[in-house]
Amino acid sequence: MANARRTRRRRIEPSRRPLASSPSLTPKDLLRRLLAGLLVVPGRAVAGYRRLEARAFGLGLGKVCRPAAATVAVGGMSPDCRGRVMLTSWLLGWAAARGVSTAVAGPVGDGCPPASPFQVLPGSSLDEAGIEAALLARYSPNGRFLIDADPRIAAAAAVRAFAPSMLVLQDALGEPRLRRDLELAILTPDDLGSGFGRVFPAGSWRRGPDVLSRAAAFIIHAGPQSLDTAMVAAERRLAGYGKPIFGMTFSLWRWRGPDGPAPAPAGQPYVSILGETDRDSLPDLIRADLGAQPRMAFFVHDRHRFTCQDFEHLRADAVRLRTAVAVTSPRFDLKLRQGGSQLSGLSVWTYDPEVVFGPRLLTDQPFLAWWETRLAEVLTERLGV
Repeated sequence: MANARRTRRRRIEPSRRPLASSPSLTPKDLLRRLLAGLLVVPGRAVAGYRRLEARAFGLGLGKVCRPAAATVAVGGMSPDCRGRVMLTSWLLGWAAARGVSTAVAGPVGDGCPPASPFQVLPGSSLDEAGIEAALLARYSPNGRFLIDADPRIAAAAAVRAFAPSMLVLQDALGEPRLRRDLELAILTPDDLGSGFGRVFPAGSWRRGPDVLSRAAAFIIHAGPQSLDTAMVAAERRLAGYGKPIFGMTFSLWRWRGPDGPAPAPAGQPYVSILGETDRDSLPDLIRADLGAQPRMAFFVHDRHRFTCQDFEHLRADAVRLRTAVAVTSPRFDLKLRQGGSQLSGLSVWTYDPEVVFGPRLLTDQPFLAWWETRLAEVLTERLGV
């Protein structure tokens, strides 16, 4: 498959560097450091602009949407932040179990909707809905999800159409055009490392760290193997804000084949197609659940758009390796299903994740108890419920 890294099982002996030697920087490393330093000033300028923008909306100099519902903003600091879909789907599942009327308003993302606003339903075109909205529609198929390029339009339309008690504002952390009663800030190990506080173009953050001070809680999203390390970094970076910090990871809840949920394809040889950010968690989880290593593993960029040539190469590799099963992540599952007849003879399998809240900091309450307490306060204040 073009632009994909292929890996086979092989034994790698650990290399040892002599104790007396010290790592030397390559010209590429030096250039990267130089560019990072040069981009600090533009990054601070962008962060300053975002602060002025938020202040202007706060002073009434711009139109702010104030939905007639309890609003919960879910989002991360970077546009590629992982964990938004899992956290929002958990909130929707909780609301359905508790009988709380809920709707979701979100941005267009990487979709190209034919209408404004656009209602995302199960089976909506991936090109129209975008990856994130399409996944949420799969996990919560009630169709109460509207997207628009202007978050105010999406939020207002969702309230008019569904009259929810709770409105989830997807990817709206620090969004000044919306009133946000509760903000859940998702951070990943990348956010908590050397990229902490670095605003584009110096880093991947869209806003400065000042927006974190308005969050009700921090959700640290990482794979099962790296969550404990991420929580240590979170304590160092975020303890000063004095807000609860909750770890969030996932397990494989059930498998989903070409025709929907089905028993795991255990015992069948398979190839795996995963994103670069899946390396630290998914391969081990999949291997443990299926009881075998893949015959070949492909790792591609998370935003990779599969082409006809990719589909042809993948099918040819599967034939050569004598397997008819391809295992992938939920995001790539939606993309691979666009292959259609070009993947004839190869069945694509993925999983539905189960959200697992792990360790917590600066609070004695687990996330469920904390969430129910805080939302009850907001519902009482906003709606008198």
